[in-house]
Amino acid sequence: MNDRAPAPLGFIASFARLIADHVRACEHDHRAVLALLGLPEDDSQGPAWVTAQQITDALHLAARLCQDPHIGLTIGQQVRPATMGALGYALISCAELEDGLAMFERLQSMVCTQVRAEHRLKGDCLESTLLTLGGVPADTHLWSFAMVSRLAFARWVLGRHLVPLELWMPCPAPADPAPLQHFVGAPIVFNAPFARERLLAAWLSLPNPNADAGLHRVMNALTQQQWAQLAQTSDQLLALLRQKITQGLQQGVLPLLDQLAPEVEATLGLSSRQLQRRLAEQGLSFKDLVEQVRREQVLHELRDTQLPMAEIARRAAYAEVSSMHRAVRRWTGLTPLAVRQGQAAQGDALSP
Repeated sequence: MNDRAPAPLGFIASFARLIADHVRACEHDHRAVLALLGLPEDDSQGPAWVTAQQITDALHLAARLCQDPHIGLTIGQQVRPATMGALGYALISCAELEDGLAMFERLQSMVCTQVRAEHRLKGDCLESTLLTLGGVPADTHLWSFAMVSRLAFARWVLGRHLVPLELWMPCPAPADPAPLQHFVGAPIVFNAPFARERLLAAWLSLPNPNADAGLHRVMNALTQQQWAQLAQTSDQLLALLRQKITQGLQQGVLPLLDQLAPEVEATLGLSSRQLQRRLAEQGLSFKDLVEQVRREQVLHELRDTQLPMAEIARRAAYAEVSSMHRAVRRWTGLTPLAVRQGQAAQGDALSP
């Protein structure tokens, strides 16, 4: 198997900088937060992506510095179009929420490659499921920040106090869940197997009070130009493939390159032959990539979730738990149970 490091995964740096900006606004030293995020003081420099783990660590430090046990809720409400760059301004100028949602689903890799939203209509409901890559922590601060920012941005854009039907969060409840529940205004399922929003489908036809055809043309053109440039990078190609592989695995289907090639061509403009050549240039095969994603997902779910073994195997497209057992032994030299218990023991040792 190829040992090439996976493509960088994470959130756009401007999103992560909200944490340092909030700490500075509270008149605390924000430099330690920037250090945890791996970001320089100058926001024109530094890495494009910050991982979910780095954001989690920074949120915990911010919570201590600001003495705010609801730091994810607090900072999540501060997301604005500038946080997402040109895509943010293109989104707020769409005529209706449905237009913005379609644009976001297609171009969301411009702002996040570690979590991908998939939207599905079910009767009079719209379900948005967030698929994760690369071991996103089941952390309350992190998921509060992520889920609150999505709802806060939608409310800000439409100028309405939108209330979802239900929210699923793959993390424990806060010690005091009342502030988060008050903000959301709907039932929240904690320790869920994945993140999900259930919304009224009628939201899709809500008019956008910020709609501006002229601004949308300009910002959409700029967004498309940036996307075209980004699409030429190997990291973006690998991130997209990893997201699609994850989507297939979590539906219990082992993805094949021929199945994904049409969507990759539509999204990145690469033919099947070009796609294979680009992978070969990275010293990778599609089989290698599937194995990388499978391994990351299985080990993360063993270590960081309480999902049953059979469900972990199903979500990784293993026909039998025994097949997953052999794979984990090959990867780690341990049984799945030993991986799970080993992580638990380490976590217990570090708990206050």
